[in-house]
Amino acid sequence: MVAWESAQTGDEVTPRWVPGPQGEELVRIWCGDIELHITADVAYAVWHYWQATGDDAWMRDYGAEILLDTAVFWGSRAEWNPERLRYEINDVIGPDENHEHVDNNAFTNGMVRWHLQTALDTLAWLQTTDAERAAVLTAQLNLTPERLARWQDIIERIVILHDPQTGLIEQCDGFFALKDVNLADYEPRTKSMQALLGIEGANRHQVLKQADVIMLLYLLRDRYDNATLRANWDYYNPRTDHTYGSSLSPAIHAAVACMMDDPQQAYTHFTRAALVDLEDVRGNAAEGVHAASAGGLWQALVFGFAGVRLTDAGPVAVPRLPAHWTRLKFRLYWRGQAHTFDIRPHPTPDDIRGVIFDLDGVLTDTSEFHYLGWKRLAEEEDIPFNREANEALRGVSRRESLLLVLDGRPATEDQMQAMMARKNRYYQEFIEGITPENLLPGMLPLLEELRAAGIKIAIGSASKNARAVIDRLGIQAYIDAVSDGYSVDKVKPSPDLFLHAAAQLGLQPWQCIVVEDAEAGVEAALAGGMWTVGLGPQERVGAAHAVFPSLEGAGWEDVLAKVRG
Repeated sequence: MVAWESAQTGDEVTPRWVPGPQGEELVRIWCGDIELHITADVAYAVWHYWQATGDDAWMRDYGAEILLDTAVFWGSRAEWNPERLRYEINDVIGPDENHEHVDNNAFTNGMVRWHLQTALDTLAWLQTTDAERAAVLTAQLNLTPERLARWQDIIERIVILHDPQTGLIEQCDGFFALKDVNLADYEPRTKSMQALLGIEGANRHQVLKQADVIMLLYLLRDRYDNATLRANWDYYNPRTDHTYGSSLSPAIHAAVACMMDDPQQAYTHFTRAALVDLEDVRGNAAEGVHAASAGGLWQALVFGFAGVRLTDAGPVAVPRLPAHWTRLKFRLYWRGQAHTFDIRPHPTPDDIRGVIFDLDGVLTDTSEFHYLGWKRLAEEEDIPFNREANEALRGVSRRESLLLVLDGRPATEDQMQAMMARKNRYYQEFIEGITPENLLPGMLPLLEELRAAGIKIAIGSASKNARAVIDRLGIQAYIDAVSDGYSVDKVKPSPDLFLHAAAQLGLQPWQCIVVEDAEAGVEAALAGGMWTVGLGPQERVGAAHAVFPSLEGAGWEDVLAKVRG
C-alpha cells in the first residue's frame, strides 16, 4: 500500500495524534492507517501519465510494477462476505473525511475495481510487448493464476451500493440512514460543519467534507451516464460543505457541473476554489499555497469549462463556458505534441471546417441490408420482427440491437456472440453486391463540392463493416478519416465516435457538422458539441440544427444556410 503522507524515504509520516482546536486534548488522526484509497489514486496517476505521454519504456520499466504491486495489496485487503456473496473493504476513510471507520466506501471500492482491472490489462499489454519483463514481474510479485483469478473475481463481485432504479450510489454502508442535515440552517457561519458538529457529530450526519461519490463519477466519467451523474449530484451537492470543508472539493464540483452542462453553477464552485488563496477566504494561506486545489482549478478549466476529452486520435474540446467569459486559451501537451486551444463562447456555422457522415441511411442505404440480416436471424430464432421493430435499431450497436431483437428472451453470452456473428455474416453477404450505384442521390456531387471547398470529410459509423462499404462505394478518395465500430468502446448516443472522427480530422467539435439519420446519432453529435443535420422525419431527427428529407439536390451552401436558420 502507498503511504498517506510520506517524505524522502517514502515511509508513512502521518502523525497519529495532534492537539485539538483549543489544545486541550489530543485528537486521533486515522488517515495514515485507514484512508487506503490513496493506493488506487497513485495507480490512477500512473496509468494516466502513461496515456498522456505514450512513454512505453517508462511504463515497462517502472509504471507496470507500481500498478501490479499495489494491486497485490487490494487482492489481500478485500474480504469475502458469504452472506452478501460479495467482496467488501471495511474500516476505511473515503475522500469525505467527515466519516471515519466506514465499510464499503463507494469511492474506495469503485477505484479498487478500476485498479484491479487496469492491472490485469497492464499485465496483458506487457506480456504482448515484452514477455521477458512480464515474466520477471510475474515471478517477483508472485502473480500466480490463482491470484489473478481472485482479482477478476473481486472486480466482478465487489460491493458497489448503486441503486439502478434511482441511479443513486450510497457513499458507504448505512450512509442514507444517518441523520440528514440542511446546511442552510447553519448559515451564516465561519467554521466547517465538522467544527460545529464535532468529529463524532459529523460522523453521524449526512454532511460531507468534500466530494466522494461525485469524485468517483468525475475520475471514471466515461463509465457513468448523465442520469447517474445528475441523480448523485442532486443528492450529494447540497450536503457538501463547500465553504469551509476541504479546499480540494470546489474545483471538482466545478468540473462536474460543466459535465452536466451547467457552466454558471460551475463558475460559482470555480470562484470558491480560486479565492482560497487569492483572497485567503479560509484564513490559512499564510501556511502555504493550496497546491492541490490549484491543480484542481487547472482541471476545472481544461476538463470542465473547455470540456477536453482525450481520445486515441488526440484531445478534442466540447466547451461549456460561463455566459460572461469571452475567451479561454491554453496549450496542452499530449503524447509529445502541443495542442493549442483558443475557445470563444459562440461558435457559428461559419466555423465549420469538417463534415462527419454516418454511413447507413446517409451515404448509402445499407440499413435495408441490416434489416434483412436481423429479420433472417429473428426468423431462425422464431422471434417476431418487422420493419417497425427495425426502426429502434437505427444508430444502435450490434450488441444493443441484438438485445432489442431478443426483447427479454434469455440467452447466454456464447449464444449472443454466435447470433451476432451469424447476423454479421448475413449482412456481409448482402453488401457483397454494393457498387458506386448504391450511393444515395445527391451524395457524390456533395462529396465533390466539399472536396473542392477544402472541407475535410470523415465517416462516423458504428458499423464494423464501414471500411468495406466505403471501398465498394468507390468513395475512398473523398474520405479523410474513418471512425467505426473498432475505434471506440462507447457507441451512440455517446459522442465518442464523432469526437474520435473530429480528432482524426485535426478539428475541434464545434468545427464539425454531423449528418445523421438516427435519433441516437443526432443525440451523440449534440452531446459532442457539434453541428447536426438530420435526414428523415422530424419526429426522428428533429433535434438536429437542420432537417432535410434527403440531401438530393442540396449543395453545401444550402446545408449551411439551413443550419444558420
